[in-house]
Amino acid sequence: LIELMIVVVIIGILSVLAVTGYRKYTFQARNSEAMNFLQAIRAAQESYYQSFGRYCGRPQGDLWPLQIAGDVKEEWGDPQPETWRHLGVKSPGWVWFQYEIRAGGPNDAPEGGVFANPPAKPWFVARAHGDFLQGDNKTSLFEITSETETVFVENENH
Repeated sequence: LIELMIVVVIIGILSVLAVTGYRKYTFQARNSEAMNFLQAIRAAQESYYQSFGRYCGRPQGDLWPLQIAGDVKEEWGDPQPETWRHLGVKSPGWVWFQYEIRAGGPNDAPEGGVFANPPAKPWFVARAHGDFLQGDNKTSLFEITSETETVFVENENH
C-alpha cells in the first residue's frame, strides 16, 4: 500500500511539472506572435514614412481587433479603422493580442509618457495588448516605437 501511495505522489509531481512546462511553452508561442507582428508593423511604418514623409496613424491611436483575446483567439477580419488599411499590414488570421497604432508629428506628443522627451520629428508607437490570465486585472503589453527597435515588455504572460 505504501508503494502504491509513493507511485501516486510521483505521478502527481510529474503531472504538475508537465502542466507548468506546457503553459510556459504556450505563453512563449503567444508572445512570439506579438513580437513578430510588431516588427511587421515597424517595417510597414518605415515604408510608409519613406513614401509619405510621415508615419501612418493618429495620436489618439487605433485599436484592432476591438476586443482583447482571452482564452480563444480573436479574428483579425477586415480592420475597420482606416489606419490599418492604409498601413497595409496584414495578420495571418486569428490573433491572441489586440494591436494599437499611434502616430503623429513633432507637435503631437503621445499620451502616457511613451518618450522620455517629446519627439522633434514624426513618430509612431505600436502596441500589443494581451490577457492570458483572465481575472488577474493585468494585461500584457508589448510596445515598439519609431525611436527604438527594442520591444518593451510589461506584465509578460498576464
